[in-house]
This record gives sequence, C-alpha cells and structure tokens, in this order.
Amino acid sequence: MMNQIKLVTDSAAHLSKIDLQAYGISVLNPPIIMDGKLLGYVNKISSEKFLQLFDQCSNKPIIGDVSVGEITRLYNELGADGSQILSIHLSDKLSNTYANAKTAASKSTSQVTVVNSQVTAAGLSYQVLEAAKLIAAGKSIPDILPQLTKIRNRTRIFFSVRNNQQIVNNRIIGKLRGFLGKHANTAYMIKFGDNDFDLVAHGSKDESLNEFWQTQMQAMHDECIVKLTILHSGTNARAQFLREMLNDEFPFVPISIVPTNPEMTTFIGRESTGVTYLLG
Repeated sequence: MMNQIKLVTDSAAHLSKIDLQAYGISVLNPPIIMDGKLLGYVNKISSEKFLQLFDQCSNKPIIGDVSVGEITRLYNELGADGSQILSIHLSDKLSNTYANAKTAASKSTSQVTVVNSQVTAAGLSYQVLEAAKLIAAGKSIPDILPQLTKIRNRTRIFFSVRNNQQIVNNRIIGKLRGFLGKHANTAYMIKFGDNDFDLVAHGSKDESLNEFWQTQMQAMHDECIVKLTILHSGTNARAQFLREMLNDEFPFVPISIVPTNPEMTTFIGRESTGVTYLLG
C-alpha cells in the first residue's frame, strides 16, 4: 500500500472550505502584526474585515511569517503516520513562507516535498487543486510535480494598482515614479510571470486600464482559457465591470470574483484589481 500524501499550502490560496475539507488540505496561518504587536491570525479574519482594518489604520497592518518551528511541528504531526507531505506555497517574491518551509522540511522527521508555486494567490489555488485531484487519483509526488509545472506555465496573472503606495513599499516601482504617479493620478498594470513583476502599462486611471484590456482580450481570443478569477481589494465595482467585459468575450469560461486575501492586500494595496486565468 502506498503511503498517503497530505497537502499543505498558504492561507493566500483562494480555496473554498468545501475543497479544504474534501481533500484534507492543511493551511498555514500567518500572524497579522501592526506596530510590532500581534493583532490576530489570517485564518481568523475575513478578507472583508481585513480590508476594513487596512482602511482604518494609518500604520498599515502587515502579515508576519509563519515560523520555521511552527511549520516543522505541522510537518511532524502530519507525517507521524508515515504519510508523505506535499507543501505548495505562494511565490517567494511575495512571501518568506517558501524559504521557511524549505528549512522546516530539512528539520522535520517527515518526508516533505516543498514547491515554490511561482505565482500569486489565485494561481496558487490552481496548483493546489490540481495536486489534490491527482493525489485522490492515486498519483505519486514524482507524477504530480511535472503537472504543477504545466499548470504554472499555463497561468496568466495581471493586476491593476490604483493606489501605488504598497507597490512602492514592496519595491515593484521606485519611490520617485510612485510619487510622480500619485500626483499624476496614475494607474499601473502589472504582469506577474516567470516569478517576477513586469510593469506593462500605466497612465491615467480608467483610460489606461481599459486600453490595456482591449489589447489583451485580442490576445486572449487566441488562447484556450478554461478558468478565470477576478480579485479585488476594495469595492467590487471595477471587478464587476471586468467580469461583464470578459463574460461578453468568453461566455463559456467560468469566472469568479473574490476579495483579495490579507497577504495580497498588504502587497498591492487598496482599490486594486487582479485577473488570473488558466489556459487549457
């Protein structure tokens, strides 16, 4: 009998409670910190509540790291029955969790394989769900890993940032460009690919974003899109606009709208919208 494989991932992954329970996925729970003090934990606060907190505080809350010790203990507990562990994490450009998980795996008494998804939140969920389905089908970790690479290579990620302070803080754009952009009412369209950020468009807010999507949709018509996720950090008016626009162009593609999780909110800031889609 083959050893069971258990899945571990980040709270950043957009996974439903039904999927988490059905596949027995363990989710890491990073702390929320403000002014050096612990406010709570990500898994105990809704995305909407975190957005309210983010708005109300002049000193913005940050998402702390899940410690190596905590991850090691989880790996040891999950592997105590002889199970193997597949641990899939947010891109190391966005979080320290992958690095901490690698260290924890080296210390754990369990057999652990740690994967850098090299994608953002919605893309992470694509990989985790694929892994879960393959595990349920009886596949081994060596069988699963190439499939995760294929999913990653077929994932496209874009997000628009309407308040650029967070991407300045996270060094996606320089401070001077951020300062000038803020005063010029500039919006930025950023692509995340090959595990890095690429500024692909900028200009006056709605006009530049709409022009980008008109061009991008022409390219998308040449692709086989099987899943599409729209994320927003704030009011969902822009997300609904994108959904209507994309649904008109791709009526047979399932499109979901979800508020960004705390990890992505602290990275891209408020009033931002992300579009992630998967090619078949």
